[in-house]
Amino acid sequence: MRAFRSTAAAILALLVVLAPTAVLAQTDGWRQVWADEFDGDRLDETRWTPAADCGGGGNNERQCYAASPETISVKDGVLRLTVVKRKTKGLANPWAGPTGPMKTGDYASGKILTQGKASWLYGRIEARARVPGGQGVWPAIWMMPELSTYGGWPRSGEIDILETVNLGAPCEPVGDACKGGRENRVFGTIHFAGDGTGAHRQAGGSTVMPPSADGFHVYAVEWTPEAIAWFVDGQEYARVTPQDWKRDDAEAGPAPFDRPFHLILNLAFGGNWPEGANAKGVDEAALPATMEVDWVRVSQR
Repeated sequence: MRAFRSTAAAILALLVVLAPTAVLAQTDGWRQVWADEFDGDRLDETRWTPAADCGGGGNNERQCYAASPETISVKDGVLRLTVVKRKTKGLANPWAGPTGPMKTGDYASGKILTQGKASWLYGRIEARARVPGGQGVWPAIWMMPELSTYGGWPRSGEIDILETVNLGAPCEPVGDACKGGRENRVFGTIHFAGDGTGAHRQAGGSTVMPPSADGFHVYAVEWTPEAIAWFVDGQEYARVTPQDWKRDDAEAGPAPFDRPFHLILNLAFGGNWPEGANAKGVDEAALPATMEVDWVRVSQR
């Protein structure tokens, strides 16, 4: 038995050395189960798939996503997703399959996702990132269901961890929001169906982006059966519960947020939301624009 214990201890010690730190860290009851620290010199495609399409998420976004060094790069421990002015061709509707109609956009940008490679049911999902500004610039860190168990969007849900639109663009001050007459808000949102017809509803909140010497902040959600809460730099600013996404024709419950979701990082340019807000439209003076991500980490109880 002693020899067995010694051998087992040696094996355990070796596993600890070889295992990625992502699955060893544990704080406040949360155990880190997945991470990308972007320490290499290229995107780790065992974790992420780069998007290459002009779908635009149904938001009339102007960019096409392209898997190129100009739009997706990893250097000095940081992922960079960049939108540039460049004619780009891709599938107009990637959800219709690879033989669908094509589209050409005036801009190219970067988008990566973990679909088919990693998804989670509940957890703390967080990223340290620096987001760009400018009219029409729309960075996002978000989650979509791995399988559309309850039907197409929005029936199966969406969790937006971070969105900003038009940072620095003119807006009307209301309290600390738009202080100095410039856009400065961070948004966290869930999307879901409000009834059996699939009518879109959303819930969540926003906060003012805190000051930072280098522009980096940690954006996070904590997602449990009881609630979804949003944080910036560890400070909670919004929280929703199953009562908030209760369908009009059903009892309150965790659906649709009771199935695994995968992670998406992207930088959009234009679209219904940014073009309808602040100075309206898009301003090409904001380009090239880059979202930088230092790390992404997922923890579970």
